[in-house]
Amino acid sequence: MKRDFPFLERWPYFMAKRFYKNKIFNGLFLAENSDIGYAVISALEDSGYALINYFAILPEYRSKGYGSEFLKLLINHYPNHALVLEVENPSVAKNARLRDIAEKRIIFYKNAEFHVVPGIKLKLFGTDMLIMTNAEIEHFDARKIMHSLYQPMLKSDLLRQIVVNVTPYHPAANQ
Repeated sequence: MKRDFPFLERWPYFMAKRFYKNKIFNGLFLAENSDIGYAVISALEDSGYALINYFAILPEYRSKGYGSEFLKLLINHYPNHALVLEVENPSVAKNARLRDIAEKRIIFYKNAEFHVVPGIKLKLFGTDMLIMTNAEIEHFDARKIMHSLYQPMLKSDLLRQIVVNVTPYHPAANQ
C-alpha cells in the first residue's frame, strides 16, 4: 500500500489492523496466478452505502483493463449499496503532474459509470477531495452520508474535522 498511496492518505497501521479486526474494513483482492490489485471497503449494511477506502492495481498491471474489471466485480459484490469514493480535486493540485493524475483518476471512474457529486466541498486529512458515486442520488446529503461512513472509524472530534467542510447538494437549489 505504501507504493500506491501517499503517507497522508494511509490509515496508520494500528488503526487499519483494528478496523479489519472489528470488520469495519473488508479487503478484496484481484488475482490471476499472482496478485493484480486490491480494494479496502467499508460497507454499512443498514445505510445502503459502501465507501471505497482504497482501490489499487499493481503498477505492472495498470492500463490493461484490470482496474475496470475489478471495479465491475466490486459493484457486483455490493449490489445493495451505492459505492462512494473520494478523489483528489484536480483544480487545487500542487503541480501539473498531480493534476494530470487526479484528472485521469476521475475519467477512469466516470468510464465505470461513477459521477462526481456536484456541490460537495470535502477536506479529508488536509486534502481537498471530490466525492464520486455509482448511484444517482436525488438528494445526496454528503454530510450525513460521509458522517455515517466514517463514524465507525473515527472519534467524534476527528470526525467533525473531516466532515465540517461538506456542503450538501440539493439539485433543485442548484439549478
